[in-house]
Amino acid sequence: MPTATVLANLIDSLDIAIWKLDTEYRVLSCNNKARAVYGENAVGDFCYHVAARRNSVCPNCPAQKVLEEGKNSGRSQHSRVTVNGRKIHIDHTATPLKNREGQVTGAVVSVADITHLCEVEDELKRHQNELEKLVAERTHKLTESETRYRLLLEESQRQNELHQSLLHSSSDAIIVYDMVGLVKYINPTFTEIFGWNFDELRGQRIPFLPESEREESMGHILALINEGTACHAFNTRRLTKNNRLIDVSLSASRYADHLGKPAGMLVILRDITRQVKAEKEAHKARKLESVGVLAGGIAHDFNNILTGILGNISLAQTLTDKGSELNKILTASAEASLRAKELTQQLLTFAKGGDPVKRVTNLEAIITDSTKFVLRGSNVKCVFDFARDLKPAKIDAGQISQVIQNIVSNADQAMPSGGIIKIKVENTRPSDSEQIELKSDDHLKITIEDQGCGIPPELIDNVFDPYFTTKTENSGLGLAITHSIINKHGGTITIETETDPNKKTGSTFSIYLPTTAQGKTAEPAEPTTRKIKSANITILIMDDEVMISELLKRILHKKGYKTITATDGEEALELYKETCASGGQIDLSILDLTVPGGMGGQETAQHLLKLNPQAKIVVSSGYFNDPIMANFKDYGFKAALTKPFQMVELLSTIENALVE
Repeated sequence: MPTATVLANLIDSLDIAIWKLDTEYRVLSCNNKARAVYGENAVGDFCYHVAARRNSVCPNCPAQKVLEEGKNSGRSQHSRVTVNGRKIHIDHTATPLKNREGQVTGAVVSVADITHLCEVEDELKRHQNELEKLVAERTHKLTESETRYRLLLEESQRQNELHQSLLHSSSDAIIVYDMVGLVKYINPTFTEIFGWNFDELRGQRIPFLPESEREESMGHILALINEGTACHAFNTRRLTKNNRLIDVSLSASRYADHLGKPAGMLVILRDITRQVKAEKEAHKARKLESVGVLAGGIAHDFNNILTGILGNISLAQTLTDKGSELNKILTASAEASLRAKELTQQLLTFAKGGDPVKRVTNLEAIITDSTKFVLRGSNVKCVFDFARDLKPAKIDAGQISQVIQNIVSNADQAMPSGGIIKIKVENTRPSDSEQIELKSDDHLKITIEDQGCGIPPELIDNVFDPYFTTKTENSGLGLAITHSIINKHGGTITIETETDPNKKTGSTFSIYLPTTAQGKTAEPAEPTTRKIKSANITILIMDDEVMISELLKRILHKKGYKTITATDGEEALELYKETCASGGQIDLSILDLTVPGGMGGQETAQHLLKLNPQAKIVVSSGYFNDPIMANFKDYGFKAALTKPFQMVELLSTIENALVE
């Protein structure tokens, strides 16, 4: 079969419309894609009449730039309506055709349908701004391919050389098979992506179809061979030469020989590994966020219940003799309640409401101390590698400590017979080879590598899901919380794993945290405490939970304080005004931060300070890591009381606030 015929058939199977114009803009010839878009009667008509329903040359016409303005190329994008009435967006380019004397005799115009790309870009902009970089990179790749095509059109008038060069320079992997699936051609991009060169595959079958994709892929292949049914943008997976599994978008068509008989298959593969990974991350983030909102609400309500339980236990302990059997039972109950408090703190860290309170902190000390804390008494050792010139990062020290503890704890459990954990911290500017998407360039990269059993491939996508665990003694929240914390720090966390027992590496977590140009901030000073007399001191308690208000009343009355209670901010303000108007005085107000359906603690405090700028106010909340709780002085509060609390915490906080 003549090479020119095969290559002409191949160019006819491309998904880019190509037509040839004379100097009067009349269509001399076009490929199958052009006829599908503009109709079968395009040849002989003027391009502007066929494509745009106009009687004159279109504004910003790329062909006009080469035919009338003498430029070497022209390019523009427009909206068009196909012969079937479908509106599309196109990106078309023109290059001149010249005779042997160098005179322009016409133009070759390539028209790429970018409708799908525009739709994808709009969708990504609406839902995931972080995917914008990915769209830009894909658009850039498309532009690179089109640029190669234009250059080749300029360099050669011979059709066979032109067609082969187009295939050779594509930014997507291209394979030409015969009808029994033996390789006749692969382009350089295939070698770049998959690793095999043409000499290795010539006349062979490519061993890159994984068993998991075989059934569906073979269905498309048989439909193509037997019926000529083309396959467009089929998302599947393929193996590389080094056995790495990558995501690809596959398009395939059958081409004919010069007699019109099926001669082989043209397959185009686009590496979409980064896109698939980004989409999975976006989906996972949305799922974690929705579960986190629910977890936050449950944890907040549970903290209110625990406040009643723990407070009443503390109060009951004061009514029993130390060392008595009843006192021991109450102490054990208090310890159990405190363990429940730790669980709610994990839930709140995971929840949407658990935003980090970030300061520039010594990351090296946090990582070292957290790791040693987890590994105390373990037969697992840790090797640290900290770069000397680490850039500063603005983090929530408690939350990042929790991240390190969660990952190190998992690594420790994965090595019951002992082993080594390697922790490396370095500055990084992620390159394309790292296959990750970050919001900025400068990051700290924390790598935690163990020598454990690894994670099975079928479970790797679930490790960050809430309540997913393979260990009966775990809650399944650790890595979900870890993922949530890193996301809320504007960072990224990835995992690689190896289950081969002959390999020395089990699982490797990589954490990327954005750096900051700010210097270190001073740590807040510890409040000083001293005993005060409670007589004649009146405390206003505002909490929508009657159980908590009554508990505080009992504890404070037992210590000699007077109390006034309110269920929301409006009632608290009225009681405050009435008390002051009648000659009384409220020495301290304890305000619940969150009051469903009413005025909460932050707004109430603002009104109280307007009434009395010297008012002493304590904020209370079950959201232990709410920014207001961590920076209470910035909002006018003297102290913060985290639910659930014991009686000694309550009294100590009140004393500190009164003497400040």
